[in-house]
Amino acid sequence: VVGQGVMTYVMTATPISMKVMDGFSLQVTADVIRAHVIAMYLPSLITPWLVNTLGLPRMMTLGVIALGATLFIGLAGHQYMHYWFAMVLLGVGWNFLFVGGPTQLVQSYRSDERFKAQAFNDFSVFGASAMASLLAGTMLHVLGWNMLLISALPALLIMLAAITWSLVARCAASAESS
Repeated sequence: VVGQGVMTYVMTATPISMKVMDGFSLQVTADVIRAHVIAMYLPSLITPWLVNTLGLPRMMTLGVIALGATLFIGLAGHQYMHYWFAMVLLGVGWNFLFVGGPTQLVQSYRSDERFKAQAFNDFSVFGASAMASLLAGTMLHVLGWNMLLISALPALLIMLAAITWSLVARCAASAESS
């Protein structure tokens, strides 16, 4: 939910910020979004390996870190390379969370709960995406690019807390069963 929400929120605002607010050409703006879309899906070639090598929590933590780096690079400036690197990291971070979240979900419910769990997950993910898409333009207009980026930070901090809580709970469960 966090990966999809933050990605949609920042990605939807980016072309408006680039073209309308910073005066970039449509071609340059399209190049940045193209790089972002490639970065969303290209990591899928190695994501299964990363899950097996690093484990799900570490890969998801890398996703949150990539999304956090997106915000900091976006805050660093309004030049082409700031937008380009921010959007590439946004795509990679989204991929790690979009793959990691459902993978972790599948490991957390009983088989008789699978349809309800998947339905709730899809509703939450795409509901967050719809809300983020609807909010992005208004937030950009009212607050500006920098504050839009800063406003995404609490969701990432909550995600890091959730990953940490999940790891602590697993360690405690593992210690109890030993």
